[in-house]
Amino acid sequence: MSSSIHIVRKLGQQLGTLMLPLALAACAAPQGTSTAPNPAPTPESTVDYPSPNITATSPNQGALIEAERREMDREDEETRKARAEREKNLHLKLVQTMIEQDNAYAALAHLDAYDQKWGSDRQSKQLRADSLRKTSQLDQAELVYKSLLGGSQEQIKSGPVWYGLGKVAIERGDLKSAATRLEKSIQVDPLNINAYSDLGLVYLLEGQKEPAYNTLMKANQLASGDPKIMANLALWGLVFDDFNMAMDIADRLQWSDNTRNQVMSQANSIKRRFDAKGNIR
Repeated sequence: MSSSIHIVRKLGQQLGTLMLPLALAACAAPQGTSTAPNPAPTPESTVDYPSPNITATSPNQGALIEAERREMDREDEETRKARAEREKNLHLKLVQTMIEQDNAYAALAHLDAYDQKWGSDRQSKQLRADSLRKTSQLDQAELVYKSLLGGSQEQIKSGPVWYGLGKVAIERGDLKSAATRLEKSIQVDPLNINAYSDLGLVYLLEGQKEPAYNTLMKANQLASGDPKIMANLALWGLVFDDFNMAMDIADRLQWSDNTRNQVMSQANSIKRRFDAKGNIR
């Protein structure tokens, strides 16, 4: 029995000696499939690319960038100028509306604000003169009007100025000066309906029958039958004894009896003035 145990132990030792190489061989990787880690890269195997300088530009690129910047600045300046011009035009249109609605005192206040912000210009001066005339500040109005008369370029735009000066003369009762100034207004601006209408009335008051009729007819046809101008034609008919024309206009305008009487009274007043001056009608 002891010899059997001894034999088994001996065999076990031999088997253990044989199994150790096999175990080691089993743990080893197969040939051709080595899993050994790659060696760490050496400094010589790493490529170090330089970082690009995104701010660097060539001389040509710099010039293009600068030109584009100047163009943007120019466009910004043009935008500011266009906006300012629109604001100025809107302000002046507001003033013009105030004058047309007989709010000339308010117009003068707005013109003060305009001049304070933008500085006075030809158009604002024209509106100021009109406002001064409308508020019976005739001396100041005439000074402003006359300041707008100057060189050849100013003469081209002087139609409204001469018209305003003509209206100042009418307000003062200086009909001869009024006629001269209104005639100059028409010479510069042959389509100024208001100048024709007022000049025709001045001719009428001066007893100039044919010039008054011709001028009023121009105004009437240019204005396509404006009631105010037609009323002046009716007055001309009553003054120079063309009653049929006067009555026809009164009917077309559907005047009340009160309006007819007022126009007849004006005509009689003008006739008496003619008689006092010795005018031949």
